[in-house]
Amino acid sequence: MSSTPLLEGRNIHFRYGDEVIFENFNFVIHKGDKVVLKGESGSGKTTLFRLILGFESLQQGDILYQGESLKNPETIRNLRKNSSWLPQDLNIGTGLVEDVILFPFTFQAHKKIKPNQSAIEATLQNFGLTPDEILQKSYSDLSTGQRQRIGLAICVLLNQPFILLDEPTSALDHDSKSKAADLLLNQNKRTLLSTSHDPFWVERCEKVIDLNP
Repeated sequence: MSSTPLLEGRNIHFRYGDEVIFENFNFVIHKGDKVVLKGESGSGKTTLFRLILGFESLQQGDILYQGESLKNPETIRNLRKNSSWLPQDLNIGTGLVEDVILFPFTFQAHKKIKPNQSAIEATLQNFGLTPDEILQKSYSDLSTGQRQRIGLAICVLLNQPFILLDEPTSALDHDSKSKAADLLLNQNKRTLLSTSHDPFWVERCEKVIDLNP
């Protein structure tokens, strides 16, 4: 295990107006860790994701990525370049499912890792989706569970070393949860940070950070 954490929060303070979200909050995540943030609604799970990804600015304290502060815009760019992220709202694209899957690979940072058709089809099958049926469907016509599995498939296809998943199993049945856990939690080289209310997912993560007061 590397002596320098992949991600480290130091004395984080954050509030929305008068509502305190974090007060002197610390955490450490090492490369290869499979971590879940556990807590009730309003405990700060999604807020912490937004702070890590640079969508919110720290008010006090610091978050370090590979030993470098996320207060530096270059560090945020480096983190994003080496990460894949699935938000909870699942509004990740429009048009055909095939277009939604390929869209992240239109960016310069990912053009060189664009998957071929066989890789896309194999990944969809691993998540219990039938490629011939789903690739030419409109993304807007998919069920919430199908959207969630498409989002998870994109995260796998991006093949980044750091994955952030916001409530990744909220719309999945038991069989789909098992497939997702097998594909995402058993890869030693990847670091995974997730949020979840789901006991099935929480129990399978190696490390739990409880945000409940």
